[in-house]
Amino acid sequence: MSSTPLRPTPTPLAVPPRGACLMLSIGMSRLYELLRAGKLDSYRDGRARRITTKSIRKHIARGLAADSADGWRQITPHPSKARK
Repeated sequence: MSSTPLRPTPTPLAVPPRGACLMLSIGMSRLYELLRAGKLDSYRDGRARRITTKSIRKHIARGLAADSADGWRQITPHPSKARK
């Protein structure tokens, strides 16, 4: 019995809004804010909206660059108050 090698699943060039939300871990309202601000590229395919994965990657890269420009800061939680 011979097994055929598995081909890697190709990365999509564009995803629907829900897919973009999942990729960015944001809600639909925030996604449409980014689209209106021109921070993500999208197009219409019939009635469906598609967001390019390239623009999603660029958005993440811009966020990382902005964070590194500010310098990395460790997030420290607020100490919990003791209950009496």
